[in-house]
Amino acid sequence: MSAPRAILAAALGCLLVPPGIAAESPDRIVFAAWNLRNYLLQPVRDAEGRTTTPAKSPESIAAVVETLRKIRPDILGLNEIGTRKDLADLQQRLQKAGLTLPHTAWVNGPDRERHVALLSRFPLEVQHDTRTTFRLEGLSQRVRRGILDVTVQARADFPLRILGVHLKSSRVVPQYDQAAFRRAESLILRERVEKILESAPEAPLLVFGDFNDTKNSPVVKGVAGRPGTRRSLAILPLADRLGDQWTYHWEESGEYSRIDYVMVNQPLRRLVQRGGTGLRREKNWFVASDHRPMIVTIRLPESPAP
Repeated sequence: MSAPRAILAAALGCLLVPPGIAAESPDRIVFAAWNLRNYLLQPVRDAEGRTTTPAKSPESIAAVVETLRKIRPDILGLNEIGTRKDLADLQQRLQKAGLTLPHTAWVNGPDRERHVALLSRFPLEVQHDTRTTFRLEGLSQRVRRGILDVTVQARADFPLRILGVHLKSSRVVPQYDQAAFRRAESLILRERVEKILESAPEAPLLVFGDFNDTKNSPVVKGVAGRPGTRRSLAILPLADRLGDQWTYHWEESGEYSRIDYVMVNQPLRRLVQRGGTGLRREKNWFVASDHRPMIVTIRLPESPAP
């Protein structure tokens, strides 16, 4: 922006910016996504009163807040948030740490314990999908944590569409085939991606989440789509400062794996900056979560001349 235009924008900002949009016009934004490993202020108990999932410890919560304070995301996608009150608690703690993210989205899916959520510095419009069904082993099912779907108005001329998911775990349960369930969920997500890109192929689209599967699996490859096509998504090659690409550590087996992803469509891929994009590496990372935060820096296109 030229100096005269910058001065004019500063002087008339309240007139140039639509209601609900921050007066400042950023030239880049930082998106982060993180599975927080059960951000619960109260333990979850079964019908007999036994604890099935413990509350998150004060030390773990403090480590989450400190890590996010260092990252300073403008938009924060979250997995394994508990109730709306738990999300509000994190939001308030971040506010006290100097990170203001006033706009929230929380998906009320069939899973009553773990939720997908988002905090944003910018206004957003919510269009979550929690009701689409699929058939599995003769029964009607829904995506367990729903599909977070928001449009974040990062700038008046830059609406960023974001989808967030937490697909079914790979741990064996007797009720149904977890892999088949996860694959069915991924097909619902891909259908939503197709519809979005069909109606607005040039609009920036970002998909994040815990896919609970490897990069070469039908689940992950299916959501990304056929490479090189207009409706494909690029899986961002995230790594930490040492070059490690794992996002999850399964303590019981000692395994390190990559099961969390950020995908973007081609128009948005051109705006992703290499610097400021990757995985956060902390000395005490495991205190905060068994997953690591993913960070993507997006350079916004120059605003068109008025």
